[in-house]
Amino acid sequence: MKENTNLYELLNEGDWHVEDYSRDDLSQLEKKKLKQSFRKNRKRGISLKKAGIVAAVVLITLGISSQTGVGRSVYGAVQSKIYELSYSIGKTLGIEQDIQPYANVVNQVIENKGIEVKLTDVIIDQDELIFSTIINANRSMAMFNFDYEIYINGIKIKNYSRTGTAGEIEKNLYFENYAVDIKGINTGKELDIRLILKDLTYYEDFSTEKTKKNEVKGKWEFAFLANGTALAQNTQVIPVDHTFFIEDQAYLLETLRLNPVNQKITGTISGNASGSYQIDLRGFDNLGNEVVFYLSRTSGEDFIFQYQKYTRDFSEEITSLTLTPYAAKLPEESGRLSNDYQPVGEAFTINLN
Repeated sequence: MKENTNLYELLNEGDWHVEDYSRDDLSQLEKKKLKQSFRKNRKRGISLKKAGIVAAVVLITLGISSQTGVGRSVYGAVQSKIYELSYSIGKTLGIEQDIQPYANVVNQVIENKGIEVKLTDVIIDQDELIFSTIINANRSMAMFNFDYEIYINGIKIKNYSRTGTAGEIEKNLYFENYAVDIKGINTGKELDIRLILKDLTYYEDFSTEKTKKNEVKGKWEFAFLANGTALAQNTQVIPVDHTFFIEDQAYLLETLRLNPVNQKITGTISGNASGSYQIDLRGFDNLGNEVVFYLSRTSGEDFIFQYQKYTRDFSEEITSLTLTPYAAKLPEESGRLSNDYQPVGEAFTINLN
């Protein structure tokens, strides 16, 4: 009993560099918290021999524990079918160039109610939180959706808007990518983030008109650190200052933001319209390539036109864009997109230099 007591005393006394141990299943945030807890009662005089024993005990404890949050994360990650799968933000967004220098790799796996969710990586792009997940649903899903709660530095993000993509990797395995509006948060420093996925809703298929909506009540919670400084330093912001009108509604295009992850035109809306519209900015770059920015998100008076990457990445050789606004009114009865696009303004040119 005395030996055990001494061992736990050594555990509290040691100044352990947890980040030196190459175990991918511990997140950066977990390492930071463990390190802080080990430093609380640090004392002098511990021998290197004793330190080695305690370090081994720490690793064994982390490897087998399933009674704490850290233990569940480690154990789940080791056992998970999706642990070795990688489906990065760049892949889900169709970006061909390397954006890994700007990604915060998380690679945490959480299992609940028979569903495994892996948070692969996260990118902070000024007022956006972009994250990518892999879902092992153990069932077929033609369409699915999670509810989200997001906390940044302890503050809950409220009334946010989001856009996303999802698809099937292989049978019962799916990817999901979301860009969430976090405007108003100071993203110029390291952020302590909690992302909580809740209550999966899904449809098995759409082969009949009576497709049943299914629900799985559960929670998949991730805690991690993220930093957007590197991407911010490689972002170009260009003033646009162009306005077009749809009915009595004015769309003021304010800035074009360019970086390796995102290319988007932002602005504000004023006035009212009698219906809802899908809007594109269509045209050509100075190289003769067709270019489309589509209205991806509105939040109050703010909007974002996102560069459409279906054909190619945004080239670094582009020096100017000439665009024309087009709009298609959404049918009130269905809300489905219409292909009846018509010009709603004059062409304008943005010089990138």
